Amino acid sequence: MYLLVIKLLKNTTSCLISSVKSKQYSDYVLDLSSLIRIDLSCQWVNEFDDNHQIYKNLNQIKELNIRQNLITNWSQLWIILETYFPRLEIINVSNSRMKLDLNPSNEFIFLKEFILIDTDNDCDLYENIFKYFPNLINIHLDLNRLSFISEIFVERIKNLTNLSLSDNPTLIHWDPFINRLGILKHLQELIINNCGIETIKLINQDDSIELFPSLKYLYMSDNKICLYSSINELSRIKSLMSFSILRNPIYGLNQIENETAKQMIIARLPNLTHLNRVSISRDERRGAEIDYLQSYAQDYFDKKLDFINEHRQYQLLIEKHGEPLKPIVNQQSKKGLCIRSDLLRIIFEFGDENETKIEKKIPSSMTIAKLKTFVRRLFSSQLTNDIQFNLFVVIDKKHKELISNDYQDIQFYLGNYYRLYAVSGRLRQSRAMGFTFSVHPESFGQLITTWEPNDKFGDPHDLALSVNDRSLYVGEIRPNRIDSFNVLN
Repeated sequence: MYLLVIKLLKNTTSCLISSVKSKQYSDYVLDLSSLIRIDLSCQWVNEFDDNHQIYKNLNQIKELNIRQNLITNWSQLWIILETYFPRLEIINVSNSRMKLDLNPSNEFIFLKEFILIDTDNDCDLYENIFKYFPNLINIHLDLNRLSFISEIFVERIKNLTNLSLSDNPTLIHWDPFINRLGILKHLQELIINNCGIETIKLINQDDSIELFPSLKYLYMSDNKICLYSSINELSRIKSLMSFSILRNPIYGLNQIENETAKQMIIARLPNLTHLNRVSISRDERRGAEIDYLQSYAQDYFDKKLDFINEHRQYQLLIEKHGEPLKPIVNQQSKKGLCIRSDLLRIIFEFGDENETKIEKKIPSSMTIAKLKTFVRRLFSSQLTNDIQFNLFVVIDKKHKELISNDYQDIQFYLGNYYRLYAVSGRLRQSRAMGFTFSVHPESFGQLITTWEPNDKFGDPHDLALSVNDRSLYVGEIRPNRIDSFNVLN
C-alpha cells in the first residue's frame, strides 16, 4: 500500500512539473514524513534503489514488511537498515531465502520485533543474526527447520517477552531445548504448536532458580502429549494462566473422555484461568478439582509410592476441599456382582416457566461436581457464569431432594429410591439368588435385576444395606461368610 502511495506522489509530481511549473517535488515529499509503516510484501522486490531524496524523508519509519520477496543476501538488508531506517522497531522478512554473506557493522538497538516465518533455517543462523539486535522482545520463527535451541541463542534473546516457534516438527525435545528458554526472566508467551513434543519434563533446579518465572501463556496444540505427568510438570510454573493443548493424544475419542481430560488438566494447574483459550469458571474449577480428588482417592488412601510427586496438587486440594470419600474395596464391575449398568438415562428439566427438558445418557460414576459443570453447559444460554444454581432429584410430583454433596456420584442420589432387595434360599434343584424389585407406585413389584456371587450362593440367611447405601451385604451359613455387593455399579 505504501509503495503505491510513493509511486503516485512521484507520478503526480512529474505531471505537475510539466504542466503547472509552480510546485516542486519537495512540496510533496512532506507527506512521506507522516508514514510510520512500509509494506512491500509479495512485490517481488529483488533489490533496494538508492534514491536518497525519498529515503531521507523516511527516517521515522517504525515498521518494514518485506515478506515474500526476492532479496538474496542479508547484506542488502543490513545496508538499507543502517543507512535509511535507523529507528526501525519491527521488521518482517518471512517467506524469504536469503544467504548470510556479511554481518552488519552496527547493532540495531531500536528493533523490538523480528518476524522470520518460513525462512528455512536452523538455530545456528538465528543466533548469529540476533547478536546484532540486543533489545528484541518479540520473535516469530514459525515454519522453519529448527531442530535445537542453543544456549548461545538463549543468551542473545535475554530481553524477550514473546516467542513463537510453531510448526517446527523437528524440535521434538522439551528437555533440553525448551528448558533452556526457562532462564528467560521476561518471557511471558511461548507458542510451540505442532512441534512433535511428546513429553514435558522440567529440569530439577535449585530453590534460587525458578524456570519460566514470568510465563503466563503457553500454547502447545497439535503436539503428542499423552500423559498427565507432563501436565503435573507444568504445575511448577506458578505464573501460568493460559494453556492450550488441543488435538493432543491426552484427549480421548469421545465427548466424555474429552471432558474428563479437561477436568484433570484444570485440577492439576491451580493458577490457570483459561484452557484452550476458553475462560475457566469458578464452578468449573471446583468441579474439576473435586472430581480429580475422587478419581485418585484409592491411590491416595493406599499411600502408593511416589504418589505426592506424581500428584503435586493433591495435598493442597485436600486442604482446600477436604479429604475425598474412601472408595469401597472391590468396587470394580465384575460379572455376577453388578446390579446396574453403568450408563444412566437422565432427563434434565430446567425449572423455569418453559420447563425445558433434555434427555442424556451419562456414567453413573460421574461426581456431582462434574455433573454441575455438565448441566451448566447443557443449559448454557440460561446458566451464565454469574448465576448460581442447585440440583434436585425429583422423587415424585410432591417430593424432591437437594443434591448437595459434590463428592458423591450420581447413582448415590438416583439409585436407591423405591428399591427392594431380597435373597432366596436353596430349594431342591433351585439355587439361591438375589433380587432387586421396584416398589414405586407406578411399577410396584417389577423385577429390576437378579444377582449372585461369582461362585454362587450357599445358604443365604440375612441381608443388610450399608449406612451410605452403597453396599449390600448378604450373610450366609454353609459356608459361613458375608458377601458384599456394590449397589451403585
